[in-house]
Amino acid sequence: MVSRNYMNVVELRKLLLGMEKDLGLGHLSQNEKDVFYAVMSVISDRDGVAKSDEIKNHDLVADMTQPTFHRCLKNLVKMKLLDHAPNTKAGSYVASDDGSQGEEQRVSA
Repeated sequence: MVSRNYMNVVELRKLLLGMEKDLGLGHLSQNEKDVFYAVMSVISDRDGVAKSDEIKNHDLVADMTQPTFHRCLKNLVKMKLLDHAPNTKAGSYVASDDGSQGEEQRVSA
């Protein structure tokens, strides 16, 4: 018989997948999701700006290879989920205004 703990994780995972689809994140790779969530976590702790080295040290992406990490950041910017932070050096990111507007449209639709 399957452990109840495993079934709880299954239910949480299904809930997360549904929320990701509702927010328009369902098409992202798992690595892109992990980088996106790490950025959002750092942004919430750092006055709205996440620096690349702070993101890379986040538990969700700490074991990710550098090329994969940077490719994911680049893809998230390209998809307009993240923007380069204005008036900063390269390697600083903010949540995209375009991405959050798209999220509101997807959720309200």
